[in-house]
Amino acid sequence: MATKSKKSKLYRLRNKGIAVFLFFTFAVSIFFCGIVGVNISRNWSWDVINADTVYDTEEFRETFSRTLDRAVQADIYYQNEDRVSKGAAVDRNDLLNGFKRYYGIIDGIITGNTEINAAYDGLLLHGEIPESLQGNLEEYRNLVESRLPAYYKMYIQRQLDEYKNCIRYLEGVRNFLYYVEDENGNVVGGNAAKGEISQEARTLVLSAGFSSDHLGENPYYFDTYENPVLEKSNFKFYGAIRDPLLPGDEFYDLWQGFGFAKKSIPILSCVSAVSLLGMLLSVIYLVRVTGQTERRGKIQLGMVDRLYNEVHFLLVAFFGCIAGFTAHTLVDTIRQGAVLFWNYVFATILGVLYLVTAAILLNYLLSVARQLKNKSFFRNTWISVSIRRMSELFTGSTFRGWMVIVMLCYALGNCVIMGVMVMAPYYGYAELAVLAGVVLVCFNGLCMYWFVRALRSLKEIMISVKESAKGNFSYQLDLNKISPSFLNFAEDVANIQEGFKNAVDDAVKGERMKAELITNVSHDLKTPLTSIISYVELLKHEDLKNERAKGFIAVLYEKSYRLKHLIEDLIEASKASSGNLAVAKMRVDYKQLTLQAMGELEDKTNAAGLTFKLSCDEPVFIDADGGHMWRILENLLSNVIKYAMRNSRIYVDIFKMDGYGVLIMKNISATPIDFDETRLTERFVRGDASRTTEGSGLGLSITQSLAEIQGGTFGIQVDGDLFKAIVSIPLWEEDEEEENEVDTL
Repeated sequence: MATKSKKSKLYRLRNKGIAVFLFFTFAVSIFFCGIVGVNISRNWSWDVINADTVYDTEEFRETFSRTLDRAVQADIYYQNEDRVSKGAAVDRNDLLNGFKRYYGIIDGIITGNTEINAAYDGLLLHGEIPESLQGNLEEYRNLVESRLPAYYKMYIQRQLDEYKNCIRYLEGVRNFLYYVEDENGNVVGGNAAKGEISQEARTLVLSAGFSSDHLGENPYYFDTYENPVLEKSNFKFYGAIRDPLLPGDEFYDLWQGFGFAKKSIPILSCVSAVSLLGMLLSVIYLVRVTGQTERRGKIQLGMVDRLYNEVHFLLVAFFGCIAGFTAHTLVDTIRQGAVLFWNYVFATILGVLYLVTAAILLNYLLSVARQLKNKSFFRNTWISVSIRRMSELFTGSTFRGWMVIVMLCYALGNCVIMGVMVMAPYYGYAELAVLAGVVLVCFNGLCMYWFVRALRSLKEIMISVKESAKGNFSYQLDLNKISPSFLNFAEDVANIQEGFKNAVDDAVKGERMKAELITNVSHDLKTPLTSIISYVELLKHEDLKNERAKGFIAVLYEKSYRLKHLIEDLIEASKASSGNLAVAKMRVDYKQLTLQAMGELEDKTNAAGLTFKLSCDEPVFIDADGGHMWRILENLLSNVIKYAMRNSRIYVDIFKMDGYGVLIMKNISATPIDFDETRLTERFVRGDASRTTEGSGLGLSITQSLAEIQGGTFGIQVDGDLFKAIVSIPLWEEDEEEENEVDTL
C-alpha cells in the first residue's frame, strides 16, 4: 500500500507544475548561456577554444596586422606631413584612375593619344584624333584643365587626413613597438629603439627580401605582410608586442577578452549540458504522467488534442520555421549591433520567442504522448478520419451516405449505358445500341420508381411530424412503408413521438394527481375546521371572566378563519389551474364591476390611507363570467391594500384595445421590488417575504388562471417601485340592433 501511495504522488498536479517550472528554468539557463556565447562570438572566432594564448588567435593577428599597416603607411609610405603636402606621396595611376571614375571617363581613342601633364592641369597630345572626335577632345581637355587641379588638391587632402589618422592611432597604442630603418641602417620612424624591441620575445621583421615572425606558436601570414610599399622600397620594419601587456589599448583589451572567453566557454558548456539533461528528464516525467491523475488511470485529453495530428504538426513546423528564421536574424543583429540598448531589446525579444517555442514544442510532445497512451493517435489523423467518413458513405447508416451511393450509381449507370449506345454503332454493333437504349429506358424508369417511393416515404414522415406538432402523439408512423434511404430518419421521428407522448402522459398524470391531492386534502380539512370555527364562535359568546382566555379565543378565531380562506384559495387555485371551473360568460360592465369592488373594500382602503383614481372614457362591456371577474378584482384590490405604500394613490385605467377590454391598476410598492416580477404569478410567492400574518401567496396565481380560462390574459410590469397589473378580457360582441336597443333605452 505504501508503494502504491508513493507512486500515485507522481501524478499530482503540484508535481506536474514543479516539472513544468523546472523545464522552463533549465530552458532559461540554456538561453542565457547562449546569449553569453553569442556575445563572445562577436569578438572571437572558434579557434579561441584551441588557442593557448591570445597571441595564437586570429583576432590578435588581425589587430596586429591592422596596426602594422598603419605604421607602414605612416612611416614608409607617407614618411612625414611635409612630404604629403608637397604631393611626393601621390600615386599618379591611382590619382588619374580615381579622377576618371569620379567623372565617368572611359578610356578610348582620345585617352590613348593624349597624356595628362605632370602638373595635373593640362593635356598633351601624342597622336592623331579623328575629325569626328574633335568635339569630344575639347570637352575632355576642358574637363582636365578645369576639374583635375581641384581633384588633385582633394586627393592630397585625403592623404593628409589618412596620415594624421594613422599617427593618432599609433599614439594610442602602448603595446605595439616598432621602428623603421633605411638601407643604410638609419632609423626613419617608429616609437621604440632597436634594443628595446630586441628584448621582447614576440617580434616581427619585414623587408622586401626577408621576413621573420615570432609573434605566436603557430605563425601564419596575411596579405598585409606582403605590403607592396615594403616590396618596392629598401626599408626594413621591426615590430614587437610587449609581454606582459600594459593596460590602455586594443591589445590589452583583447588579452582581457581572451581570458574571459577561455574561462567562460567551459562553464557555459557545463551549465548548458546540465540544463539540457534537466530539460530532458522533465520532459520524460511529463510524458509519463500527462493526461492522468493516478497510476493506470483514465487518459484525459485536452482541447489541443482535438486537432488533427497532421494539422498540429504542420502548425508547429510552420511556427518553428518562422521562429528559426527570426532567431537567426536577431542573433546576427546582436552580434553586429553596436548600440547596447538595442542589443538588450533584441535579446529580450529573442528570449520571449525562445520560451514560446519551447512551450509549443512541449505542448506538442505532451499531446502526442496523451494520444499514444490513449491509443487514439492514428485515429485522430486527417487521413484516418477521411477513410472512416468515406467508409460511412457505403455502409447505408446515414441518409447522406445513401444519397451519395444512389447518385453515384445513377450517374455511373447512365454513363455506361449511353457509352455503349454511342460506341456500339461505331464498331458495327447496331443491335447492341438498340438493346442499350431499351436498357436505358428501363433503368431510368426503375430509378424513377425508387425516387417516387422515396418521396412518398418523405411525405409520410412529414405528415407524422405535422400531427406531432398538433399534439396528436397517438399517430403511428408505419415504418414498413418507408424506403431504406429514409428508414433511419423515420425511426428517429417515431422515437421522438414516443418520447413526447410518454412525457406528456407523465406530466398530465402528475398534474392530475397533484390537483386531486390538493382538492381531497382541502375537503378533508374543511370539515374539522368548520367545527373548530363553530366552537370558537360559541366560546366568544360565553361569559368568560379570564381576560387571557378571551385573548386566546380571539387568536383562535383569527387563525381559524385565515386557515379557512387558505383552504378555499387552494381549492380554487387547483380548480382554476386544472380547468375544472365552470365559466358562464355574459355581458359584464367592466367599469361598474370595478367600482362595486372598490366600494366593497372601501373600509380597508381608507384604513390603509389609499385613494383610487379611476379613468374610463367610454363604457367597456366584456364577455366574461361575473363571479370570476369579481374574484379577479377582489384579489387585485386586496393585493394593493396589502403591499401599496400607505397614504398614496392607486390609478385604475379601463379602455378598449385590439378586441379586448383592458384594466391597468398601478401603485407604488411599500417595499423595494428586488426580484423577477414573473415569479409573482407563481403559487405561494409573496411580494413581501417578511409578511407572515396574512395572505397565502395564491392571489395573483388564481387571478392569472381565472383570466386565462375566460380567454383573457394577466400580466405584471415593474418599473422601479411602480407595480402595474394588467388584465385583458375579450370584449362583448353584439349586433347593431341590440346596440340600437341599448342606445334607445
